[in-house]
Amino acid sequence: MSYIFPLANMANAFAMTVLLIALGLTGHSTLVAEVGIVQGATLALFYAFSANARSLILNKSAAVSANSVMAFRLLTLTPLAVISYWLSVSATAIPSILAILLITRRITEWLSEVHLSEMERLDNRLFATQYFVAQSLLLVLAFGLLVMDSHISYLGLSVWALFPLLFSFKFIYSGFANFPSLTKNMLFKMLPHLGSTAIIGIGVYIFRLLILLLIGKEIAGDLYTAFAIGGLTGSVFANSLGASIALHEQRSGKRHFPKMVRLPLNLSLLAGALIFVAATIQLDTLAWLGKTYFFWQATGLSLIGGVVMVYAQRVRFRLIQHDEYHDVFGPDVMMNILLITSIPFIYYLLGLQALAGLYLLSSLLALVFYKSYQLAEIRSSKGQFNLKIGYSIIAVMILFPLYLQLSNGIFRSASLNFNSGADLNFLPIPVSVIACYVGILMIAAYRYATTSLYYIFFTCLLMVTTTVAISQGVNAEQQSKFILLIQFILPMFGLVLGQMYYAKNQSIVYSLEKSFLYVLLFIVPLQLTSTWLQGYTSLSPYLYVFSIYQHVQYVPVIFVSAFLVAFCGLWSISKFKNIFLAFTPLMGIYTAASMSLLAIVMLIAGLLGFALYQWRRFFDKTVIALVLLVTILMGGYLEYKSDFMESKLTFFNVINQDEIAFNMIGRHYFAKNIVTDPETFLLGHAERPSRAQFPSAHNYYLDIIYSFGFLALLPTLVMLIYTLMLLYRFRNGVLASTDLLCLSAIVLFLVVVDNSFKVGLRQPYSGIFTFFIWGILISKLHLNFLKVSK
Repeated sequence: MSYIFPLANMANAFAMTVLLIALGLTGHSTLVAEVGIVQGATLALFYAFSANARSLILNKSAAVSANSVMAFRLLTLTPLAVISYWLSVSATAIPSILAILLITRRITEWLSEVHLSEMERLDNRLFATQYFVAQSLLLVLAFGLLVMDSHISYLGLSVWALFPLLFSFKFIYSGFANFPSLTKNMLFKMLPHLGSTAIIGIGVYIFRLLILLLIGKEIAGDLYTAFAIGGLTGSVFANSLGASIALHEQRSGKRHFPKMVRLPLNLSLLAGALIFVAATIQLDTLAWLGKTYFFWQATGLSLIGGVVMVYAQRVRFRLIQHDEYHDVFGPDVMMNILLITSIPFIYYLLGLQALAGLYLLSSLLALVFYKSYQLAEIRSSKGQFNLKIGYSIIAVMILFPLYLQLSNGIFRSASLNFNSGADLNFLPIPVSVIACYVGILMIAAYRYATTSLYYIFFTCLLMVTTTVAISQGVNAEQQSKFILLIQFILPMFGLVLGQMYYAKNQSIVYSLEKSFLYVLLFIVPLQLTSTWLQGYTSLSPYLYVFSIYQHVQYVPVIFVSAFLVAFCGLWSISKFKNIFLAFTPLMGIYTAASMSLLAIVMLIAGLLGFALYQWRRFFDKTVIALVLLVTILMGGYLEYKSDFMESKLTFFNVINQDEIAFNMIGRHYFAKNIVTDPETFLLGHAERPSRAQFPSAHNYYLDIIYSFGFLALLPTLVMLIYTLMLLYRFRNGVLASTDLLCLSAIVLFLVVVDNSFKVGLRQPYSGIFTFFIWGILISKLHLNFLKVSK
């Protein structure tokens, strides 16, 4: 195996990173932050559209030529450069000339990468050697002139940015003649890889921008430098060595991990541990070097993370280069969005020092998600995928209303209207969050969740775009908007889990319905008993062992939804029919005690619709009688005690104040202010209104449009329209399936009706549940009916 090709690619891909490190070590922290933001913006776009090109060119099974890749890059070059400039200059006050020169350099690297990959495929070592020497000399020149801090600095950057194009001029020119090679088939093959690199690029940009917004340029510059130093090992492998080693493995048919790679990894691991320990005990020697102990802690942890990243990238390259049908779009979406969402939580909960471990965290996430995908594919190929107990536990945890607090463990509060005071330490977090992400790791069937992954990807992309556009570099506003963005994005992964869950759980009959029923059989009697023991007629959140957060705002509608899913799916089984005959009246009393109008309407409408369906198709009148009984019991419960009206007033004034007193005012305010002008409608507002005055839009769709604009809502609307189209296309099959018809009605009620009165889709508990069963519905429609249509 020749190492000149990895060296040439390293000189091409890491020149800007090396420049950033050199500037950081020589005390130019502000300049480092500016270079880091431009580099992040160009990564968000140029890397986003790179589509794992080097691996595809070197993969003989991929059937994607270097000329067609070059043609694609030339076609997209201008818009990417313009948007990169806008992202760089709009986000922060970065000098225009610096941004232009750095973007030009990134263009050079982007085009040269294709030529280098083709030369490696053809084993042209002379070209790689000449390119490596030229790049190294030009980098030294650029750095030397830049630190002089004069006008000649930009001359050095200009030469560094443009000169390497001379090596690839003829090859680039030939790309213009290959626009016809951009066939639909080739673009289709590149699409998952485009999504994979796009989410990584966008993730890097948001990652850096969030850090800068939270801690400022000076400290952010130090962190960028530390991450660049520590991450250099992983980045070198990812962009230079990894693809070449995978190519060698592909040609030889044997695994290959050379000693000259393992040795630096071991040394890097040892150095990282020593530096971290030295910084933690505040060894005086480190202070003599002019950098803070925080910087050295971040450097040490990042060196360790770089080693972890190498092993993660080994798995990634094997998935991409050894098989035409594998892509890593799913794992890349998961790990990057989880990393982004962790930043504000880590900062506000653990403090500034904890940010030192962010690169290590990103490496661990990469390794976990790539490895879980690889293992899932191995299990699937051997027919060992179904894990009945695991699927049942996932479904139980998605519905079970157990909440955890970072400060107190299990959430236990007797307050009828608990308020965390916007303190993350006291915020109740449902276990369904854990179930969602652990479930995705366990199943890891990303190819079955492509629709959901693209939905999350484009929603995140548009929210980031509108945030940067409307905030215009105002740090405080961008910071709050990014945290709000995280609140919207996190529950959406329930959609991914739902699609995976059904696709790999079809053989386990009614596991979802049974799991939902068992949770309700446990919680509903327990909560009603606890409520009555405490002397209430409306539901109490306090169940002695634990408490239910948002017990009347969101949970009752979710419980009714789960009940109807179980009821419609299991009614035809005699054993469960007897259970429902006894339990349904109790469910009616629970719904009445919740005082949730939407839950009451949903239960009656759902049971009545199912009763009419059963009567018409099977002449089953039992459900009709059950509906009448439940309706009478619900009405009777509402008049049960002589003090009911007093408790009702207490409920409306205390428990449901947002829905009753503020909902109409809030909804009107949000609706009125999203149409003030076209820009506001499309891009949203820079900041939220006062929570004391307008705590909520009481409408999920108004909430998105107000905060992120109509553009950010488009993926959700497309997803909803797509679902309706599937339902219409396969309407005969849906109408013939009791459980599928019921599931369709429940999903549409939750997504369209419930979220027109609340913001349930951005609440962790209700949002994950709703997206989860929505994903199951889409997966059922895909797998049950799309095969029939072929």
